[in-house]
Amino acid sequence: MHCLVILGLAAAVSAPPPLVLDVSPERGALEVRVVLEAELPTAFTETLPSGALVRVAYPIRVRSKRWLIWDGRLWKGLITSQAVFDPITDRYRCELLLDEIVVESREVETVEAAEEWLRAPPAVRLVLDDLKDLDRLYVRARAIFSSSTTLLVFPNHEGTDWVSVSVIEAAADDE
Repeated sequence: MHCLVILGLAAAVSAPPPLVLDVSPERGALEVRVVLEAELPTAFTETLPSGALVRVAYPIRVRSKRWLIWDGRLWKGLITSQAVFDPITDRYRCELLLDEIVVESREVETVEAAEEWLRAPPAVRLVLDDLKDLDRLYVRARAIFSSSTTLLVFPNHEGTDWVSVSVIEAAADDE
């Protein structure tokens, strides 16, 4: 009986941190911003000052709701926020990548600013062809801290759960 209680507490303590997704439509594009509200895993905070590359991946999905069949995928991509310490300049180089292309880069002086960059990267602008029915669109995102495979086949990700936001509801909240 005690083992079940201890296992239950361990599962509650290791629950993934929440993710906030902010979406705003702007002239044929969507501006997407992700914010990880909880602290980064301790492995990240301990590794960052050593000079190793630390990254948090945020997969993004833009979908359209349909009535009879599954939702249609309009766009999918990967936002990567990464930081590395440069011992020569004594600064952290922070980069924001969209599908492995550098979108924004900045140097910061403190480990706290580098952690903030990883937790709350700048917004990314997604230019999409078909943004007519905003009331049917929604955006999904999650944070992934590490990826691996089980039995060399099944993907295994450590991170947050998926968060979905309706584009029209997000636009109404902004006004």
